Amino acid sequence: MTPGDFDLDAPLYLNVGTGPVVVPAEPDEYGTAPLFGEETPAREPGPRRTPRRTAPTEQGQLF
Repeated sequence: MTPGDFDLDAPLYLNVGTGPVVVPAEPDEYGTAPLFGEETPAREPGPRRTPRRTAPTEQGQLF
């Protein structure tokens, strides 16, 4: 590189904050699971539903 390759009007320091940045882990538009990022908090399980009882059905003989 030569001195002519550099932009002399460019600032010496960028105005960018430092420190960690939170990257959310979200699937993409195709549903692909994220490879990295902050895990989203697990959802609390909802109320349990009791299965509806139905009358037993007769099953035919298999063989």
